[in-house]
Amino acid sequence: MTTKTKTSATKTEKSFLNDKKKITMVGAVALVLIIAAIAGFFYMQENEKNKVEEAVRLHVEYYNTRNIDAYYDLVSQNSKEKYNIKLEDISNLLNKAAFDGTNITIVNISQITIQGDDAEARGVIIAKNNQGSETKSFVELYKKENGVWKYEQRMWQDTATSQVPQ
Repeated sequence: MTTKTKTSATKTEKSFLNDKKKITMVGAVALVLIIAAIAGFFYMQENEKNKVEEAVRLHVEYYNTRNIDAYYDLVSQNSKEKYNIKLEDISNLLNKAAFDGTNITIVNISQITIQGDDAEARGVIIAKNNQGSETKSFVELYKKENGVWKYEQRMWQDTATSQVPQ
């Protein structure tokens, strides 16, 4: 009888050790999965920020090149409906910019914040026209529509006095 008791106790100890190894292995795998998920989240956030930054740059490019159709396509459907924006309105805006000689240069895009399908881009631009140039801080809002970031709204703040070109 003593032999059976020892065998039974040894099996229990081995079973416990095997369970402990399994628990450790499952814990390690879970930790790796959590780290991968966090890294994936930050990668996706950074990727989305890059897409918003590209939309900001396209917005300025289409404005400067007076690309009416591309500019209109970049405006969110929400803004088109909310402000009743038509292709003719964009044409008038860009034709006035051409007449005034207005061009925009991005100095920097300092911050992009994303919450769901809404993004906010902050930075500084230089606006030059026939009257001179002006440095302005901007805040632009973008909305994600069908996987594409679209221009929603802009707010300006002057950060320097106007300068008349020599």
